[in-house]
Amino acid sequence: MPTPRFVLNLCTASMAGLLTLSSASVAQSLVDDYTPVTLDQLANPPASDWLMWRGTQNHWAHSKLDQINKDNVDSLRLAFAWTMEPGLQETTPLVHDGIMFLPQACDFIEALDATNGSLIWEYRRPEVEHAAVLACANRNGTLYKDQLLVATRDAYLVSLNARTGEVTWEQKVGDWEIGQHYSGGPQILDGKIITGMSGCYHINTSCWITAHDPDTGEELWRTNTVPRVGEPGGDTWGDLPNELRRGGSAWMPASYDADLDLIYIGIAVPIPWGSIQRDTGGGDVLYTNSTLALHADTGEIAWYFQHIPGGNWDQDHPYERLIVETDVTPDPDSVTWINPDISNERRKVITGVPGKPGIVWTLDAATGDFLWAKETNYQNVIVGVDIANRKGITNPELEITEIRQRKLVCPTTRGGINWQSVGYSPETNALYTPTNNACMDFYLNPVQPEVGQHHRSATSRIVEPPDFDGQIGLFTATDVATGETKWQHKQRAGFGGSVLTTAGGLVFVSDDARRFRAFDADTGEILWEQYLNSTAGGFPVSYSVDGVQYIAIAAGGGVNYRTLAPELRQRSGGNMLFVFRLP
Repeated sequence: MPTPRFVLNLCTASMAGLLTLSSASVAQSLVDDYTPVTLDQLANPPASDWLMWRGTQNHWAHSKLDQINKDNVDSLRLAFAWTMEPGLQETTPLVHDGIMFLPQACDFIEALDATNGSLIWEYRRPEVEHAAVLACANRNGTLYKDQLLVATRDAYLVSLNARTGEVTWEQKVGDWEIGQHYSGGPQILDGKIITGMSGCYHINTSCWITAHDPDTGEELWRTNTVPRVGEPGGDTWGDLPNELRRGGSAWMPASYDADLDLIYIGIAVPIPWGSIQRDTGGGDVLYTNSTLALHADTGEIAWYFQHIPGGNWDQDHPYERLIVETDVTPDPDSVTWINPDISNERRKVITGVPGKPGIVWTLDAATGDFLWAKETNYQNVIVGVDIANRKGITNPELEITEIRQRKLVCPTTRGGINWQSVGYSPETNALYTPTNNACMDFYLNPVQPEVGQHHRSATSRIVEPPDFDGQIGLFTATDVATGETKWQHKQRAGFGGSVLTTAGGLVFVSDDARRFRAFDADTGEILWEQYLNSTAGGFPVSYSVDGVQYIAIAAGGGVNYRTLAPELRQRSGGNMLFVFRLP
């Protein structure tokens, strides 16, 4: 069993030894003072902590802290930096009781003093020769009781003692040898570990969502993301046998509403990408590219909405689903599609940008009814909404009828947005979306029917959109009630980073030019910026220790659109944690 490296007892001679002892003493104090995380705290996290992926179970990516605000953010300065493990950089720092937990590429995890980065312990999972190319992405863990819960590239759930890094239990859920792995990480929802299997793009079959006992890892229920023969929705795959029904990865963590007792999660594309490659006869291939609402007790599907039926172009829809209670009064002049029978009343909605086309979708959280949708970047994949049948309508001009038939598809397989996440501010009732204008010259390749290998099933080349003005990046504030654009910032550099909003009236986001910026949430004015060593692939967070607010982001990696802006040059790699505070 892998073991942590515990560093509290480091001691060397002379002054260096005295400094190490002092650091060790502080670290030991943090460990001694660490308190278990409760279900109540997970449902309503203290402002000082960041306990899960987007901060809260509704995925707002919003901090209640306001010490750093519009008036003083221009004084923000570096508190400390920390060199991170090389590899895929998509991490979320977690913070509780002054300890930062930093999951990194290939299941390397460190616990740090959240005020200065001093190392407390580290955990490294043994390597496996994983054939799936994205297996080392580790986006988050979650904190509960005295545990740090993580999901690994070898398809295990693992519980670590948050004070020491020691393994308290581990549970095998999938099979890494056929390509399965975790990327999105676990959440504690309704008192259960909820996590979605990913990696269903290699040689394996389909994926699933599972619930587990947080004390033991025991599986409590499982819901397939691709229905089997004879299951509801199974006929949408035609006559394909179960072993050829591939795809449906659940790349990102789920959200949860306790009042409705529903779990919401997004599902990715079918594999191979093209209908003619899968031989599914133009069927919808549920539940790919869908929003699923699951009953928390059983995992049974309460409702679904399929954003792209069938799918041919790798336009994933597995990203976060934000839960917001709001008036629903869409402005016909501001939104692209609207339900003509909509009742303008306050309700809980599922909103956000769930997929690569960069469209804001708004659904009734209780029923899944379509309310309205709006484009944020140029796209030509979705041209309408079939309201009665709960699905998007795709562009018939992009239908692919033969192998190597070329199509101009917008956006690219990188998306108008990819796994980088949007944010919501309750102060403005606005959604903040970092999206991008980019298209691709796309065609399908011949594939062996028994092998998924999604990265080989098509070829694409990034090209400029029609009537391209040179502005790739779009940062847009959208009113969640009306769909109106409050403001939009356009720029040459793409937006490949995620959003953090704060009660200080700020919105933080990073871009392809290595800039980490604070925008005025009301006006879109840039109030502060810092050049990092690399683009930032990590998810930004905010926390406080001893009354001091910090902003943290992990640089390195990220989704980039620099092919259309080759003047934005940088070296690859450079994984580094940056933490900022006021003087």
